[in-house]
Amino acid sequence: MATSAITELTAAFQEPFRALGRDAARDRDAVVISWPSVPVEIIRAAGLRAVVARSGAEPTPAADAVLEPDLFPSRLHQLVEAVLTGRLANVAAIVLPRTSDPDYKCFLYLRELVRRRVVGALPPVLLFDLLQSGGDEVARYDAARTRDLLATLARIAQRHLTDEDLRGASGAANTARAAARRLDALRRREPRLRGFEALPLLGAFWHLAPERYAVLAAAAAESIAARAPLTGLRTLFAGVPVDSNALHAAVESQGAIVVTEISPYGAETAGDDVDTASDPISAIAERYRTSSIDARTPIDALERRIERALPDVDAVVISLPRDDASFGWDYPRLRRLLERCSLPHAVLDGDPRRPIAASDLGRVAALVGASARPDASHG
Repeated sequence: MATSAITELTAAFQEPFRALGRDAARDRDAVVISWPSVPVEIIRAAGLRAVVARSGAEPTPAADAVLEPDLFPSRLHQLVEAVLTGRLANVAAIVLPRTSDPDYKCFLYLRELVRRRVVGALPPVLLFDLLQSGGDEVARYDAARTRDLLATLARIAQRHLTDEDLRGASGAANTARAAARRLDALRRREPRLRGFEALPLLGAFWHLAPERYAVLAAAAAESIAARAPLTGLRTLFAGVPVDSNALHAAVESQGAIVVTEISPYGAETAGDDVDTASDPISAIAERYRTSSIDARTPIDALERRIERALPDVDAVVISLPRDDASFGWDYPRLRRLLERCSLPHAVLDGDPRRPIAASDLGRVAALVGASARPDASHG
């Protein structure tokens, strides 16, 4: 069961977006989202399933012809390519959270492509305007936007939803999150699985039915717990959130072990449970407001997440690809934090979805080599 669980979890992370367009009947219950800042609880409560567009090395000639160069990350090129080639013609809806300027602009592009008849009629294209700043007014606004999205998805699915439906979906997601936390714990002080393997096992949370995810993650955790601890430089990924494990593989080829990453696909997948004892919509909105990792996550929140992870790591790798327009602004503050903690770090500027550049690989090798010296010390 353990091997098959790991295989199924990995496939559930890698395949769902690629599979769209192959089976029209199966596509009809899919809600395609551009980034996992859209509450999967409300998608599932409506009887639908989430499919997240992810970065990839596959060519996107149709999207490249209509999108401005150097503005949209790979995952949005993949999304627009799927739209223009008809792969998303039968999905229930496309939802883009307003959690980065490129996501918002992609929403506008899709609407304009329809208006100009570059593409035929699309399924509903929705904007989820999640705000991530603080304050009671923001919390009320986010709850209202979450309620609007739920009402729209319920109409699409032709379902009448109650608070109990939301509590049930949230409870199932919380069970899956607990299983993800058990998996993630096996990466920390004495890691028993490499980040290359861990990221798909955790990231499958977004695509699998929560009951199935909990069963598979528990089986995988039981098997992995029996492994001998790994040795190597325990490393944290920060900077632009990764949505694939290619960079993990490159860094770990140099003798490091990626034990955590600030990304909704890895260590941040599980996060805190949703407490729906009172108003479930407000609770779900609050959870995503405070827990989503994306370009508009406040720097204070990002720094707290990183600081909590530092006791379990020996070094930090910061991914700041050349097309980044957000996370690089946070680098000086992050560097000061690492200096206070006496933690070495390396900054990589290559495209994380492509084979790692020799210059970046050299920076990782230097980081691992320097940390292995007998005189190296850090917190």
